[in-house]
Amino acid sequence: MRRAPIVLVACAALLAACSSIDSTDSTAASTPTVDPRGGVPPGYPLDKDVATPLVINTLGPDPIPVTGTDGKVHVAYEIQLLNVTPRPVTITQVETLADGPDGKVVTTAGQAEVAARTLQFPPASGDIAAGRTVVLLLDDVYDSRDDVPAEVTHRISATLGAATPGSEAHGALYSDSTTQIGGAVRTSGASPVVIGPPVAGDGWIADNSCCVMNAHRGVVMALGGRMNGAERYAIDWMQTNEGNAIAVGDGTRNEDYSGYGAELLAVADGKVVTVVSDMPDVPPKILPEGVAVDQLAGNYVIIDIGDGNFAFYAHMIPGSASVKVGDTVTRGQVIGKLGNSGNTTAPHLHFHVSRAPLPLSGDNVAYEIDRFTFVGAVSVEASSTGEGIFVNVSEGPDAGERKNQLPLYSTIVDFPPAA
Repeated sequence: MRRAPIVLVACAALLAACSSIDSTDSTAASTPTVDPRGGVPPGYPLDKDVATPLVINTLGPDPIPVTGTDGKVHVAYEIQLLNVTPRPVTITQVETLADGPDGKVVTTAGQAEVAARTLQFPPASGDIAAGRTVVLLLDDVYDSRDDVPAEVTHRISATLGAATPGSEAHGALYSDSTTQIGGAVRTSGASPVVIGPPVAGDGWIADNSCCVMNAHRGVVMALGGRMNGAERYAIDWMQTNEGNAIAVGDGTRNEDYSGYGAELLAVADGKVVTVVSDMPDVPPKILPEGVAVDQLAGNYVIIDIGDGNFAFYAHMIPGSASVKVGDTVTRGQVIGKLGNSGNTTAPHLHFHVSRAPLPLSGDNVAYEIDRFTFVGAVSVEASSTGEGIFVNVSEGPDAGERKNQLPLYSTIVDFPPAA
């Protein structure tokens, strides 16, 4: 929900199938499955113990591939690395391998990219310090859905620095360099949720959208006792006017912004489960400090759109919600107005889909918008004379009507007019 500086800038459901078993049926008894590797992960030898500096785990649900406006299929997910040694670890390369440790390399990230995609807790930069945990944000891209592997794992190359004083003997258990296999990720067979547009009209910029590092992709938070990629597919929608201006004047008033007050639309038929509408708008160009977790979204509405999915709209104008809890809404119905409340630096709509009726704690869901017109890519510039904030639009490639796609980062699209 936080705006990036460039624009000012602006239950997971665990379903267990149960069946009744006749205790007199001799076939009902089953032999427990025995792991032929005895718990040793694939990629590690069975003839010797190997001391590994990193413990590698996968975060979140099995990722659902989503088609972007570049025509490619994107798979976004995270892996978690724990440095169990008393030595700092530097990741030098991460390779994504299709279908197991011996599979082909489908993505390679070098040291600089890995560093940019690494989050430490508490926040820090550089090496993975002794005893620290990091989350590595990965986004694999394929030409088509058929090219996406059923499973990937990772080959992680790293170097180790000097042990902390007094821990030299422990540090000597580990080599100065290592290559580890881990972070197996199974691709979900599910399809993205298909929804309608959350706003209407022309000139909408998809800011902080999938699938590159930005203010949404980097939101991994400890919520509900787990690490969660809470805004993996979120978009900050900002509108431009016919002159390609996001804002007029010096952009210090919310009313200066083209999208301020725009009507927000239900993306599907559903039922309203949460409405918050009493938070004040904040001044643009200033990021609020010390915002509590339960106030990051400002004024917001959550709609149960069925099949365990919840549409989340944040940063609305105070008092603008036109629905209440328990209301049934239909696709395209106005539910409120775009504002600048909560953790934000410019008026915009933060929108995403979740598996829980909460702003951030549920699994973030891959979704596609069923129809819109793709215009092209944008870059943002502020006028030195205080005349406004404008976008430069690069048309295309392949501008035109699109169906069932996710608008990617810094693209601009037109939606159908309001009904």
